Order: sequence, then C-alpha cells, then structure tokens
Amino acid sequence: MRDAVRRRSLALFVVAALVIALTAGFGLGLWLLLSRTLGLTTFGVPWAVLVQVHGTVQLFGFATLFLMGVGLEVLPRFRGATPAPRPLAAVALGATVAAIVLRAVAQPIVALPGRDAALALSGLLLVAGTGAFAVGAVRALAGGANPHRPDEIVMAAGVLAAPVGALLVAAELPWRGAPLLVDPAADDRAVWVMLLGSLGTMILGVWARIAPPFMAAPPAAPRRLLAGAALWGAGVVATVAGAAIGGALLLAGILTVVWAVGLYGGSIARQPLAGHARLARLTVRSAFLWGIVGAAVLAWLDGRSALGAGAPTYLEVSAARHAFALGLVTLMIYAVAARVIPSHLDRRLRSERLQLAAVILANAGVALRVVPQALALDLAPLVALSGVLSYLGLAAFAANVVQTLRTPAAPPPTRAARVPIAMRLG
Repeated sequence: MRDAVRRRSLALFVVAALVIALTAGFGLGLWLLLSRTLGLTTFGVPWAVLVQVHGTVQLFGFATLFLMGVGLEVLPRFRGATPAPRPLAAVALGATVAAIVLRAVAQPIVALPGRDAALALSGLLLVAGTGAFAVGAVRALAGGANPHRPDEIVMAAGVLAAPVGALLVAAELPWRGAPLLVDPAADDRAVWVMLLGSLGTMILGVWARIAPPFMAAPPAAPRRLLAGAALWGAGVVATVAGAAIGGALLLAGILTVVWAVGLYGGSIARQPLAGHARLARLTVRSAFLWGIVGAAVLAWLDGRSALGAGAPTYLEVSAARHAFALGLVTLMIYAVAARVIPSHLDRRLRSERLQLAAVILANAGVALRVVPQALALDLAPLVALSGVLSYLGLAAFAANVVQTLRTPAAPPPTRAARVPIAMRLG
C-alpha cells in the first residue's frame, strides 16, 4: 500500500510538470518566439512581461516539479532511508503548482481584482513548496543506513538552493502596487540561483551517483567531483553577484565534474550496453555539452565586458541561459525520467524510438536557439524554428511518459515453491 501511494505521488509530480510545460512553459515560450518573428499578438501584454512569466513557470513549474518528484523518490533509495512523509510531498506539489498558477495569471493582468494579494500569496506558496521539498530531501540525505558518499554533499547543496531561489522570486515584487515588469536585475538573480544553483548543482550530484548503473561508467573520483562542484558553486555565487569571473568558474567547474565522472570516456561493462543505456549516454553527453557551451558563452561575455567592450546584449545572455535551460536541464530531465520513471514504477519505457526523437528534436532546437544568439546573427526564422522543434521534442517526450504511466505495472516475481528434502541417517 505504501509503495502504491509513493508511486502515485511520483506520477502526480510528473504529470503536473508536463501539463505546465506544454502550456505556460514551452507553450508560452514558443508563442513569444513566434510573436517576435512572425508578429503574433501578445493580447496587449508587453512582450517582456510574458518573458518573465515564462521563465518563472519554466523553472519552477516544469523543471523544479520534476526535480521534486524524482528527488523525493530516488534520494531515500540512495541512502537506504524511509520515503518522505506524505504531507511533505503533498505540500511540495500542491503549493508549488498553486504558486505557479497564481503568478502566471496575476503578473500580466494589472486590472485583476486582488492582484497584489495573489502575487504575495504566490511567493509565499512557492517558498512553502520548495521548503517542504528541501526538508524531505535533506531528511533523506542525512539519514538512512547506507554509507555517506561525496556526491550527497553536492545534491544537498542543490536541494538547499531551491528555497533560496523561491525567496528571491517572492521578494521580486512589492506587496502593494506590484508593477507589470519585475526589476530585470532582481529577476536575473532569482533565475540564476534556481537554474544554476539548484537545478544545475543537483544535476552534477545526481549524475555522479547514477552514471555507473545507468551506463556502466567508472565511479566518480571523489576529490575531483568535490573540487568541480566547489568551482561550480563559486561560479554561481559570482554570476548572481554580477562578478566578471562567474562564467570562468562555471566553465572550470563543469569541466572538472565531467573529468571526475568520465562522461566522455569508455564504458567498463564487459558486454555491449543495452539500447536504453546507449540512449541515456547520448542524451547525457549532449546535455553536458550544452552546459559547457553555456558556461563558455558566459565566460566570453564576462571577459569581453572586463576588457571594456560594454555590457552583453539581451540576446547574448539569452544564448547562455537557454544553453543551460533547454540544453543541460531539459535534456537531463529527458534522460533521467526515461530511466527512473519506468524502473521505479515497475514498467518499461513505452518507446525508445520516441525517446530518441525527443532527444534529437531537443538538441536541434537548442542549437538553432543558442548558436545564432551567441554569434549575434539576425536569423529570426531559425530562432522561431528552434521553438517549434523544442516544443515537438517536449511533446514526444510527454507522449512517451504518459503512455509509460498508462502501461500496467509488471507483476511481482513469483516465489519458487519450497522443495522438501528427505534425509536418512545411518
């Protein structure tokens, strides 16, 4: 009974994340790209306001809900600990979804009755949801019967950064007279904390833990992993603070972690990897490649600014941000979800071909978005196409996950009947 409840909880997190992504997450992002390139209407709402709404919904409604659902499921298993209490999981899911809905509705409609109260409540609920998740996750990481490992320090840092990002989002808007457009500097700080400090750091720690069973990689070198995570964390702090060294630290950090986990090295398996393992390796390698690209773009922009070339443009910063968000985070969600959801729900992934299609479309989408913007090229049709491809990739992934969830669970293995053994003495 307890296992069935836990599995339903994971499915609820996943379905909620997919619904939000298909509508106000990727869906709104695609609409904004097409409005910028093809002149589609934004129904009287300033484009920049909807961009902020899209960013908040994408980070907290799609990526963070996946992080919560998978984290509350796998972290207790990593540690050999009891699952998070059901009330904590319910608060994490319910409060976060309610916060996202309130923010998405209230921010762009200035004449909405009770708008200030709705925005304030949204911020409080977001802090409550991420806080409940952090309590459940840290409780699992601190307890359990298994020996502690260095990657758990990295995962804990990512978990604790989630409520910090939520606090920054809650503090963006005043409780009275909230403007349509949030202060861009304050919004950037919240985005970087959530995108790099929470999601990015969790990815580094979780992948260091699951790389050996996922694709028969050698165990991560502990000192290299912790050194890389420390450089990454310092880069997050510097980026949030606006220091010119942030991008270089992020780049050094992710490269050190890649070295520590042997991501681009060979497998230690004696037999050829199964199809799902090869697919996971392809997805994760491309995800980390985009993380490296994002850090390199930030390092280039920081260095150029330090030399007096002026502040980076919105599109250049957008290139780095989407390399992390569409590349590193989204592709890692695709990779981990395609393995964790079937295995923890006693099912098989519905279609490896559909998963491969999602990965190919996602990589094409992020390439057409990041490369033109990073090179400051005026290629609006390609950028618009990137949104279409990214959305199609999400749709393929969502269809595969939903079909997997609808597949009946595999029956438990039957126990062999005991065979009595007769013994004669003498």
